[in-house]
Amino acid sequence: MRVDNTYSEPTLSDGVEARGQWAEAFSSGLRAASIAGVVYLAFAAAKLILGYRLGSIAVEADGVHTLADSLTALAVYIGLRLAKERPTSKFPFGLYKAENLAALVVSVAIGAAAVEIAWESVRPRPVIVGDPLLLIALESASAVVYYGLASYLRRSRGSIFSSLSAEAAHAFQDVLISIVVVVGVLGQVWSYMWIPSAVGLGISVFILYQAYLIGKSSILTLLDAGDVAAASRIEEMVTKVPGVVGVHDIRTRRAGPFLMASMHLETSPAISVRDADAIADRVEEILRAKMPDLLMVTIHEEPGRPSSNLRVAVFEDSSGYVADRAADAEKILIVDPGGAAEEIPNPAPGGPMRNVASMLEQKGVSVAIIGEAGHERLMAFRASGIDIYRSPHVPAADAVERFRNGELRRSDN
Repeated sequence: MRVDNTYSEPTLSDGVEARGQWAEAFSSGLRAASIAGVVYLAFAAAKLILGYRLGSIAVEADGVHTLADSLTALAVYIGLRLAKERPTSKFPFGLYKAENLAALVVSVAIGAAAVEIAWESVRPRPVIVGDPLLLIALESASAVVYYGLASYLRRSRGSIFSSLSAEAAHAFQDVLISIVVVVGVLGQVWSYMWIPSAVGLGISVFILYQAYLIGKSSILTLLDAGDVAAASRIEEMVTKVPGVVGVHDIRTRRAGPFLMASMHLETSPAISVRDADAIADRVEEILRAKMPDLLMVTIHEEPGRPSSNLRVAVFEDSSGYVADRAADAEKILIVDPGGAAEEIPNPAPGGPMRNVASMLEQKGVSVAIIGEAGHERLMAFRASGIDIYRSPHVPAADAVERFRNGELRRSDN
């Protein structure tokens, strides 16, 4: 079992260790959430003060709405702050999902705003605006600032977190709300009430859909839904690792921006526990190099049948049986994964195996089968990445079948 519960360990896809990259992302996210909160509070104070001084109920109401927006920024900040904490004995898997919970809070706020816009768009009672030009100017300025805030949040390194991404969508929603207010004021001034109603309903539907997407993603993560795409990618990479016979029961789940995975790794039943553990180490190394968001991985090793996707070479004697020694073999039978076979003369009978190993490597052979009685050392084969398996004195085709069934012993010589 291999488990790593620190967010400073993932590596980049190019294999360069990215120690501290997640800490930097958290810091950037916390900074962005703080800036969003300050912007909301500043605009809320400005609107409340201006609305009070001018006696504009519409401006004061908008100030209250902006003040409520600052609470979502606070929720994002708290969520990221908790998610940044390292695992403890009480929370051995960390509090990474706190930021998913924050994203859910933001989605609820966005959905509530969409419902409010829809209600304001369809209700027949007109809203009396005493200072239309002032309100238009204020909402136009708000739209510009909120658009800048949304762009900043999306460009932040912390945008990899679902909560901050949701807050960016929330800021953009405020741009649309400001547009609805401006259109509503103009519609009242020009006596075309159907225009703000139509615009408001259209925007409310769009906002509600965004809230649905954010909320759905957050809920699935909180419920430990599996990441099908990540599981497929893991299977594809693992099955290509030399020495891996198979992999099954791949389980994945997300916690914040991180991926957690577990799997059952199959290796040849003929190899030692040490060799199987080395293969599992290599699997973990490759996964971390290719998947920087992989935080925890648990690998259970178990014996399995040798993979059918390996090209196998069998050293034969004159009778077509497995030769005791590779140097004494007259022929070499090469069998493809699909079953196609090619029989060639031994290019170096009685001589060194360097040329033979090089030839087999060029032909894509991964496994060489020789007899159990021979004691020759075939280091050239191992140097070429070819594993040696020992077989009893049986026909070459039977030896291949026994290898496929996991019945042959892997040689350490």
